[in-house]
Amino acid sequence: MHMDMPVPMRRTRAAWFACAALYGALITAPCVASAAETQRFTTAAHDLKTGRLVYTESYEVQVDNGRWVSGTTRYFLPDGASIGERKFDFSTDRYVPIYTLDQSNVEYHEGVGRIDAQHVDVFMVRDGHRQTASLTRVPNMVADCGSQAYVVEHLDQLEAGATLHFTLAVAGKTDSFRLRARKLADVDVNGRKAMRVRIELDSLLRLILPPLELTIDTGNKRMLEYSGITNLKDPATRKAYSAKITFIYK
Repeated sequence: MHMDMPVPMRRTRAAWFACAALYGALITAPCVASAAETQRFTTAAHDLKTGRLVYTESYEVQVDNGRWVSGTTRYFLPDGASIGERKFDFSTDRYVPIYTLDQSNVEYHEGVGRIDAQHVDVFMVRDGHRQTASLTRVPNMVADCGSQAYVVEHLDQLEAGATLHFTLAVAGKTDSFRLRARKLADVDVNGRKAMRVRIELDSLLRLILPPLELTIDTGNKRMLEYSGITNLKDPATRKAYSAKITFIYK
C-alpha cells in the first residue's frame, strides 16, 4: 500500500509557493472560440481578509479554435501604477508554455526558457540572485497558464466525479509538484451556470496548506471567480497575496 510520507519544512514552504504559482496557472481559462481572435478582459483582486482591492490585471490573449496561442498579462496597483508583466507562448507545447513573469516592485522574475521531449528548463531571479533547473518531463505536466487548458479540457471528467492528477512545473521554486483537482459543486454566478473546483497538493501537505477554489462557466469555459493564494507578492511583506479574484469580460 502506498502512503504519503512526512515532508521536511523546506518542502512545505516550497509547496506553499507552488500553490501561489498555481494561481497564475489556472485563472486564465479562455472562452470557446471557433476561429482565430484576440480576447481582452480584466480582473480585480481583493484581499481575502480585509476585502480591499490590492491589484488589477489586464489580459490580451491570441486564441485559435479555442486554444491559447500566446498572450500578455499586465499587473497594476489600485492607483493605476504598473507593477509587472507576463508574456507566454504555446507554440512549443499545449500545456507548458515558454513564458516570463516580471514583477518590478519586488525585483522578481521567473519563467520557462526552453522545452524539449525530456526536460522543462526553468529559472527564477530574486534580488539579483538567479537559480535554474532542468526538470524531467512527466505525463500530464503543465506550467503557468497551461494548467487552464488542462483543467478546462477535462471538465467533463470533473463533472462525472473524477479527480484529476497532474504535475505543475514551478519556475519560482525551480521544482515540480503533484496536484489534484475535483469538483465541489454546481453554482450560479450572476445567472451563469458554473462549476466550482478545488485544487490542492496531491500529498499529506494538503492537510496543512489551504486549497485553491475556482469557478468556471460551464457554457463558455471562462473563469468567473478565484479564491486563494496568488502569484503576485506584496512588496511590504514579500509574501504572495491571498485574494478573491473576479473576472470582468467586455
